[in-house]
Amino acid sequence: MRTTTRILVAGSFLVATMIAGRAKAQTASVPPLNRPVQNHAAAENNAACQKIIRECKRLGFIQGQWEKDNGLWRDCFDPVVKGGGTPTRDGKPINVPVSPTVVQACRTAESHRR
Repeated sequence: MRTTTRILVAGSFLVATMIAGRAKAQTASVPPLNRPVQNHAAAENNAACQKIIRECKRLGFIQGQWEKDNGLWRDCFDPVVKGGGTPTRDGKPINVPVSPTVVQACRTAESHRR
């Protein structure tokens, strides 16, 4: 009888813990899967990267408008600094007027934050 009671109490505790953990997991704040999660703090604090950001903004790129092919980071900054493409708007390439020296200095700052 005593063993049965212990098993039932332990089982109830286990079930309660699992339910509480599941409820917490369901209510946890998770970024949407379709939104790119990026940390550009190093870029925002580096003079060379700030020049690129300024030029991107001057060309009309806006933070958060990546779904409209007009995002500051994904559509302008990242292609310039990280390579792998050309900044685009409406699928057409755009030239961001920054020198290769500025791009290299920004890449160096970006690589140090990793």
